[in-house]
Amino acid sequence: MPPHTIHLLLDFDSTLTTTSTLPLIYNVGHRLNPSSPPWRSVSQAYGNDYNAHLSSYTPVSTHRKTLQAELEWLQSLREVEQRSTERVRAAGVFCGVTQEDMFNAAQNAVKEREVVMRRGWERLMEKVVMGTGKVAVVSVGWSGNFIRGCLQMAYDQFGWSEGEGVSKLEIGDIDVFANEVVGGEEGKMDRHLEKRSRQGGDGIWTVRDKMLVMEEIVGTSPSSGQGKVVYVGDSPTDLACLFGADVGICIRDDGRLAGEQAALQDTLKRIGIECRYIGEMGPNELRGRSMESSIETQGEGAVLWWARDFDEIYKSALFRAAEYGQKDDAYMSAHIQSTAVNFVVVSDDQVSRAIDVGSPMR
Repeated sequence: MPPHTIHLLLDFDSTLTTTSTLPLIYNVGHRLNPSSPPWRSVSQAYGNDYNAHLSSYTPVSTHRKTLQAELEWLQSLREVEQRSTERVRAAGVFCGVTQEDMFNAAQNAVKEREVVMRRGWERLMEKVVMGTGKVAVVSVGWSGNFIRGCLQMAYDQFGWSEGEGVSKLEIGDIDVFANEVVGGEEGKMDRHLEKRSRQGGDGIWTVRDKMLVMEEIVGTSPSSGQGKVVYVGDSPTDLACLFGADVGICIRDDGRLAGEQAALQDTLKRIGIECRYIGEMGPNELRGRSMESSIETQGEGAVLWWARDFDEIYKSALFRAAEYGQKDDAYMSAHIQSTAVNFVVVSDDQVSRAIDVGSPMR
């Protein structure tokens, strides 16, 4: 297989992690301000607002049979997200919260196993470092410091170990594109990127904002000679990036799917998109296409893939070590310099339909 650059973009909540971190982030502020509404209250308020929007939106889901129609629905949720963020700010949930508080809370959550990273994430990141690739995080939610804290503690506890012949990943050197809890007297929550986007937008709210960030990272067209783009996500809000990438991968847990995973599966079935297991991918199924062409053809002929974790992605045709003359269970060494891998994490666990967790902080 000829050498190629791979840009790997991932959602954070429920993709890189096994569950949503939003309740944990909210409770960092609620513990400091116990008179503020509990998580269940703001989650219910979000759900009520979402349902009101859902009931008035047309076309209804059963009539949305195209990729374009579904993207328009997802984009319409921006106002719901904006009202939710304003409710949380007005309630003073994050008054007095510091960025150090967010970082420390994340580390403790990992230590107590309240946050669990999906299997194989650190192995894939180490492989990127060995290939002199870029590692970055882009998140639709809060908080950049919480994400850093999760990655640092998880990696220190369960990641790199000396003597395995791999480069240690410096989590502190990873670029983080994320909205942030500013705190202060007003409990401010900024919809901004720590690493300011050249798009000049006001943060990442919905499916379109996530696509703009992807385009900024890899260029408008993934097939424009800047490398192959792989995107991994778990929810309908990942839809644009899944179709805009050369390879789109949906995370699916074992057993009956629920929440966002089920919503994404239902959406793909409704708009007629095939989703195959990543282990079935052949070495020549990296395709080049742009987001624009996917929308123009309504995703016609497109195939998405699914995996349970990053180990399955690592061992697939995308990253299989055997293709470089190595055993499947060994890290690349002899030929790793011929493949530059750019690793970018994009987070967006935004709720695309009313579920009990919701995303009232978005």
